[in-house]
Amino acid sequence: MDRSTFVVKRTSARSARESSLSDPASGWSKGLRVATGGQGVIAHAGVVLPRLLADRIGLTAGLGAVVARRGFTPLRDRGRLLTDAVAALIAGASCLSDVEALTRQEALFGPAGGASDTTVLRGLDELADHVNDDGLPDRRLAKMLARVRATAWEQIVAERGGLPAVTVAGRPLTHPASTADADAEGAGATPVTVVRLDATIIESATMKPGVAGHYKGGIGYHPLTAWCTNTGDHLVVMHRPGNAGSFTASDHVKVLDAALAQIPAEHRRDLLVTIDGAGASHAVIEHLRRWNTAKEHGRRGRRTEYSIGWPVDERTRAGIEQLPEQAWTLRLTTDGRAEPAEQVADLTGLLRHSVDGDLLDGWPTDLRVIASRTPRGAGEQAKLGEDAAWRYGAFATNTPNGQLQWLDARHRTQAHVEDKIKELKAMGAEKLPTAHAGRNTAWLQLAALAVTVTAWLRHLALDGELKIAEPKSLRFRILNLPAKIVYHARSKILKIPDGWAWANDLVNAWDRLQALHPG
Repeated sequence: MDRSTFVVKRTSARSARESSLSDPASGWSKGLRVATGGQGVIAHAGVVLPRLLADRIGLTAGLGAVVARRGFTPLRDRGRLLTDAVAALIAGASCLSDVEALTRQEALFGPAGGASDTTVLRGLDELADHVNDDGLPDRRLAKMLARVRATAWEQIVAERGGLPAVTVAGRPLTHPASTADADAEGAGATPVTVVRLDATIIESATMKPGVAGHYKGGIGYHPLTAWCTNTGDHLVVMHRPGNAGSFTASDHVKVLDAALAQIPAEHRRDLLVTIDGAGASHAVIEHLRRWNTAKEHGRRGRRTEYSIGWPVDERTRAGIEQLPEQAWTLRLTTDGRAEPAEQVADLTGLLRHSVDGDLLDGWPTDLRVIASRTPRGAGEQAKLGEDAAWRYGAFATNTPNGQLQWLDARHRTQAHVEDKIKELKAMGAEKLPTAHAGRNTAWLQLAALAVTVTAWLRHLALDGELKIAEPKSLRFRILNLPAKIVYHARSKILKIPDGWAWANDLVNAWDRLQALHPG
């Protein structure tokens, strides 16, 4: 290396070093000390939103009234304790010590607001007393939740101008308000209230009361859940052991009735119930048929339609094999476009009039069976007895009209439940925290409430991306940010850092909730 090259390289290295030293960002840690003792500074400042919402719609007072015992006045108000636990789950708490740590911040929660983990356990015991042996809330708890839900939905309808409609293939799922305007384009159309049922597995690391082996090979619990897609509400959860069946008709009937009781009366007139998997059973379908309270679905009647997974068994495969190729039509995507690789077809006629007679004998005469097929991926091996080229699915419905593609797209919106179950687990139900069956049941009810309060928060206080944000994003942006409490002119002010991108969203959300008429 000659001298000129050496000088150039040394000069370049020195320039790079001087450049880095002159960059203000590179010295961010110079002189920085980390210490405790911050006065008036709180973490997870955004929990003020679910706490305020719970107060405004009557959930805090309602829970306190449900668990109240005659002649006993607890040091910690139980309604406040339980809704603070719900707020902690929304903010990301996953165990009792997390709830205790969050609520210990007296600057925000007050000296009577926080609670030790042993006090939280007592609160769970008292709530567990209002969960029946079948894992569902008892009458007192269910009635209180239905009353609070009616208040929240009333606020949502006022805010949105009506109950939000579920979107199917790019258009809202509605029904004409009456037979007279059924032919008018959108005239008097009202949103269909969509109720979805699904079961999920909650794993357990050890055997304890309520834990049992499940179909996936592990141990844990197998709760059955019901949701309303219009609002994102968790309507009801049935706590069950891991060995409970995925399609136990008696459990489905109980959850359906409990879910219906949670829907405000004015939103029960047009219902769609969906159940995924091979969930079709005589008991469930006959029960849903009884929900139709008037044959012609008049002004006081209730129209109930269903879309329930149908087994691709020997009977169904026989019908599929008889389908001519031209009977298959293209599926629709979620935004209403044709999906060229996937098809759907109506099997009802072939099953009703097969060479072996009526293969749907005993099922309601208005039941339709619709099949779908998806090409197998490259290298995907079919199981013994299955088609080598296609994967088949099917569902049953009592909807008398509508394009096959649209009915299929409507059924596939059941996937919404998977997202909500992920949210349930992200808000405390990933693991149940105690070795006590009753406390775990109560914890699961609080996790369900956390999902529901978050759904109401989205409708009533949030805009834009925050309205549809997943729990992780919601926590990062508004729930878990730090803030400082200052006192000025006899007011207590929660000061959000100016440089935070979502500071104004938190301020606006607080103002909106404050403006709600108290439930």
